[in-house]
Amino acid sequence: MRLRTYFSPAYAPASVPTLARLAVAANELTRLDLVDLYEPQAIDAGALAGLHDDAYLAAFLGGAEPLASSQGIAWSPALRDATLAMLGGQLEAARHALRHGVAMNLARGFHHAVPSRGSGFCPVNGLALVALRMPQQRIFVVDCDEHGGNGTEEFAARLPNLYTASIFGTRFGCLGGERSWAFEARVPRDGFGTYQAALHRVQDLLREVRPDLVLYQAGTDCHVGDPKSSVGLTTRRFIERDLFVLRATRRLDIPVVVVAAGGYQKASAIAALNTATVRCALHVRKR
Repeated sequence: MRLRTYFSPAYAPASVPTLARLAVAANELTRLDLVDLYEPQAIDAGALAGLHDDAYLAAFLGGAEPLASSQGIAWSPALRDATLAMLGGQLEAARHALRHGVAMNLARGFHHAVPSRGSGFCPVNGLALVALRMPQQRIFVVDCDEHGGNGTEEFAARLPNLYTASIFGTRFGCLGGERSWAFEARVPRDGFGTYQAALHRVQDLLREVRPDLVLYQAGTDCHVGDPKSSVGLTTRRFIERDLFVLRATRRLDIPVVVVAAGGYQKASAIAALNTATVRCALHVRKR
């Protein structure tokens, strides 16, 4: 049994280190025979219309500064093309999950991108994109990154079919709001019980909202070994987190797309955590 996973070499240009590490994860997952890789079509730029402000989209697509680099990574054609490829994968993964129950996009969700610009290494919000392009579906983002999904939160206030819940150590402007919930949880300070309580609250929200699709932002930067982590999940707790979220979607019969978010350790360490997430998804789907 393998997990349907969307990935393209275009996701991981060597000139963009924060993205290049995705190829390491793809190679490891392939070596372990855990995934069936599918290369998606890059999204057509016209399909982004109405997501971000027109001025920002034009600047990012055309490389017009300073907006083109507002996400914090120097703009380049490779960055633009990687982004368009990952966004195409996001939509293809969502369509597959709606039909078959689960899929993975081995990409970034870009949850910090706000309507007016990029932010936090995130050029175009690929989580909000799913809600924009699938207006008849209720989309619920479960964001377990180290950093709160502030961009998705802003989009939730604009898109009536988008819901988001973030469990984070670093707030990053994520406060909660319309169709958005924010849970700060730092295990070294608060104990794992606080994190567990947040997970249970998210499960309750899924039960209340009954979305048509969950996008699970499975951040690796909340792992204790990550230099940016204040959540401080050990590998065991990281796996417990993934199992809880994925079991909740299975229990409630909600299709899910897993997105490989975050991570600032060595590429091999991030790949090992991505591998653990895939194993959790396969384990839950077998039950």
